[in-house]
Amino acid sequence: MRLTKNILLGLVIGIAVITPGLSGGALAAAIGLYEPIIKAINGLTKEFRPNARFLFPLAVGGTVGILAFSNVMAQMMHYAPDQVKLLALGLVAGSMPALVRQANAKGFHWLYLWPTLVAAFLVYQLGSLPQISTPGTGDTQSNLYYAYYGLIYAVGSIVPGISSSLIFMHLGVYDELLRAVATVHLPVLLPAAAGFGFGGLLLIQIVESLFRRYYSPAYYAVIGFLLGSALLIVPSMQMGWRMYLDALIFIAGIALSLILLKLSTR
Repeated sequence: MRLTKNILLGLVIGIAVITPGLSGGALAAAIGLYEPIIKAINGLTKEFRPNARFLFPLAVGGTVGILAFSNVMAQMMHYAPDQVKLLALGLVAGSMPALVRQANAKGFHWLYLWPTLVAAFLVYQLGSLPQISTPGTGDTQSNLYYAYYGLIYAVGSIVPGISSSLIFMHLGVYDELLRAVATVHLPVLLPAAAGFGFGGLLLIQIVESLFRRYYSPAYYAVIGFLLGSALLIVPSMQMGWRMYLDALIFIAGIALSLILLKLSTR
């Protein structure tokens, strides 16, 4: 049962990673898995077997979620981008109370709101990033671009609250990278994996240290990252019957988030 639950949770986190506006790290934090994952990764060299046993089903679920839903996500973003964003906003709204409770687990101080404001401002500024064009695959310059995208992906995966997909969308490369994942296009994925590995090794120690030393401010920064991402993807309001459909999709996102939280608690 626990194995199945962790595969399912990994699946949802993997889908969140490729959904614009969602952060796999923030979702993991909201359902209480973020700190255990970071500690398990850092503990692989000391106690490999128990940590690997915990991480393996999550990794399997995350990989399946990314590979299986990349094509689905590409189609959904093409035909119903606003509805995908509303579902994402519902997931964020549903997970926010649990994230606030976790942030306040060691007490609250009004100064903790400053990391929230700063983080939200920084993420909101991503909306002004210029779009860039990537050279064709196969040359050194394009490999450096894809390694850079892998580094961004590592930031979005390890720093909770930052959506890599949202950054890629603003850079104008989201569709290209999503197609590369859906078709397992190695000339793109291999340099991106190298950038991800480098960024992950660099960040994971820093992030664990921050959460260990500054628990509450770090979690309030996560809330800010999440709120800033949400502000960037709020779609324009529809009228008539579409408004009711959009409301139902938003509520469905909240319900799905609450189900995941309850599953994780059990």
